Amino acid sequence: MCGLNGFNFKSKALIQKMNQAIKHRGPDDEGVYIDNNISLGHLRLSILDISQKGHQPMISADGFKYIIHNGEVYNFLEIRKELETKGYKFKSNSDTEVILNAYIEYGPKCLDKFNGIFAFAIYDKNTKELFIARDHFGVKPLFYYYEDNKFIFSSEIKGILAHSIKKELDWDALNLFFRFLYIDGPRTPFKQIKKLSPGHYLLLKDNKLKIEKYYNPVIKQKDISFDEAKVKVKETFDRAIKRQLVSDKPLGMFLSG
Repeated sequence: MCGLNGFNFKSKALIQKMNQAIKHRGPDDEGVYIDNNISLGHLRLSILDISQKGHQPMISADGFKYIIHNGEVYNFLEIRKELETKGYKFKSNSDTEVILNAYIEYGPKCLDKFNGIFAFAIYDKNTKELFIARDHFGVKPLFYYYEDNKFIFSSEIKGILAHSIKKELDWDALNLFFRFLYIDGPRTPFKQIKKLSPGHYLLLKDNKLKIEKYYNPVIKQKDISFDEAKVKVKETFDRAIKRQLVSDKPLGMFLSG
């Protein structure tokens, strides 16, 4: 678990305040990058390449792109080998550097190559573009605020609340939470703060926000008869009953099979 923070203007004090708000996410290291159009903050829990070579924000070889990353790309070694055949050289053994170079080579299409759980942001100093992506099933969190040309993002809502912004509750979203113990994205308990949905990326350029879906799961369906369906339901229920006999959890916890 690492922590990501950022916004589309310059303020060292604010990015440090955001980092402090979610400091529990990254006890091993902390870093910031500040320019006229961007402030990025990172809190690191060292998993891969625990040396300072894995420090973030990490900068590209050409000195123009910066990345902050939370999560893990499981197949990064295969992608790294592919990039090395194209002439890329690596200074670290981290998957973060692989993500950065994959984005440089493939753009948003790099997401199709990643197998893992991740949320990351890449800022291009030349084009002034901010690219943010979240993994296919939304294991790693990413929240954002966008109003009056002010864009703020963080791994946690409390990071965004470090700013002086509107904090208007979304009562319909809270109703969903109290009914289902979950709020479906992109909504959150605050009207002005949204989740980046699983399998989506966003691009901020010239203060214009573009959000795209990059992943659609393929679900294979198999037609079965009503009698077969009854057997499947009974088998699932029987398994749930057996588990309930050795657990103090509610029966409903086990009905997913």
